[in-house]
Amino acid sequence: MARFVKSSELAQTTKLLPDTERGGALDIAGTTAALTKTLSRRRLQRRQWRIFECIALIILDAWLIAISFQLAYHLRADLSDHKNAFSTILNTLHYNLVGTSLPVKGGLAPIDSPWFQFIQIGIVVGLILIFGLKGLYKLRPTGTWFRQAWTIITSATLGAAFLIAWYLFFLPPSNSRLLVVFVWVAVIVILCLARLLISGVMGLLYRIGLAETRLLVVGSGRLGKIVMQHIAANPNLGYSIVGFLHNMSETPSDFGRFKMLGTLDDIGLVIRSMQVDEVIIALPSYLHEHAIRSVRLCERLGTSFKLIPDLYELSLSRIDVEALEGIPLIGINQISLNSVQRFVTHLVDIILSLFIILLGLPFWLCITLAIRLNSPGPIVYKQTRIGLNGQPFKMYKFRSMYQDADKILATLMALNEAEGPLFKMKEDPRVTSVGKFLRRTSLDEFPNLINVLRGEMSLVGPRPPLPQEVAQYEEWQKGRLTIKPGLTGLWQVRGRSDINFDEGVLMDLYYIENWSLHLYFQILLRTIPAVLFSRGAY
Repeated sequence: MARFVKSSELAQTTKLLPDTERGGALDIAGTTAALTKTLSRRRLQRRQWRIFECIALIILDAWLIAISFQLAYHLRADLSDHKNAFSTILNTLHYNLVGTSLPVKGGLAPIDSPWFQFIQIGIVVGLILIFGLKGLYKLRPTGTWFRQAWTIITSATLGAAFLIAWYLFFLPPSNSRLLVVFVWVAVIVILCLARLLISGVMGLLYRIGLAETRLLVVGSGRLGKIVMQHIAANPNLGYSIVGFLHNMSETPSDFGRFKMLGTLDDIGLVIRSMQVDEVIIALPSYLHEHAIRSVRLCERLGTSFKLIPDLYELSLSRIDVEALEGIPLIGINQISLNSVQRFVTHLVDIILSLFIILLGLPFWLCITLAIRLNSPGPIVYKQTRIGLNGQPFKMYKFRSMYQDADKILATLMALNEAEGPLFKMKEDPRVTSVGKFLRRTSLDEFPNLINVLRGEMSLVGPRPPLPQEVAQYEEWQKGRLTIKPGLTGLWQVRGRSDINFDEGVLMDLYYIENWSLHLYFQILLRTIPAVLFSRGAY
């Protein structure tokens, strides 16, 4: 059970004077001054790291754009001479290492001619400027690959339009306009792949603690919990959550893996004692005075902060902001799926389900034989679950327990390791030896594809609960029943049984409120490594 971190304890940690006012303007002396200096040094190091990061990316992009131009040039030349891709790559390497190009035919001037050198420099400088104006270098190198890729695509397209206009106007001697298309494709492919590689490398550096940002979340409500979940689920963003401050809206306690460090009045003490680099303020609207006070305190302490507005507990992705003669107008987007989105989702569900069933048919037969030989009972287990809008249906799974396992569940309830209405045991005696393998690899759930084909489930969505679990739901938890249950979901790809029930429900609600085809496909792709590495499966 978590407890409050008392001000006296934090004061002892930071060696503050006993009469120091909690969370207010603090007299800095002794160790407090040293901590303040440490925070300033950390902020300076982070700022210097960000500047270095930006400069390095600009230099790398410039070099990759030059490489892309050279590769596009040789591909275009080889298209005329009917050469293969190997000779193209060899020619590009020869030019970069030796400085001269191999003889080129096909009507194009040599790549080291003044005209092509001028075009190459112009493309490099022009694209770097467009990238800067489009905000590419303001994006974090990790966790934003899709946004970076889209910025690169739109910038390269704009640059290609300028280059075509230049060709048409000046009519250079080697006026192969097809070269523009090759340059456009090469820039997009090479830079997008490079950003993907950089994101992976930077993610590894952040995971080992290099240039990580120590983050404090102010607020223990639904908004604060969602923020903590998404940051913790993406460690490659470079954030390390030190904990959160409770806003007294409910019984004080830790939230799963996230530690409660005190109340809103302890923000100054916590920032100093925990050496916090950045604060995210996620308070409900009725605590706006505390939010303003937290902002002022962060400004006074020189700590970076972000303020997340809480508009009647609505998902921020549903907020539409526009201006009318300088007056900000806030609208709320509808969250219901339109007919096109429903059709696309259902079509993908059907196609992928049929593909997986047909492709894995020999494997399913092997599983069937293993279950039959391991223990008596049916091969496929049918169980009543609750689906869309609370409607019950029969869900199919490969049997992973001994026959009549449900009858002894009551005798095991005292050994339940899960919170809320769920029942989980790492060493459940009802599970067979084959069943342990099926559960660890998630193969027991593949007959769910039958439910997908019948329209009772989707590939992505909240996992279907048992009727007795739904009977114990609080009102806000019933929101996960407003969409079709799924074979996989955010809860599953982020830890499954390693995440407590309330955290998992919030993830399900986030998916429902922020549904998009992008998020749908993203979860499908992230399911593959989650299954391969058996994260949280037992």
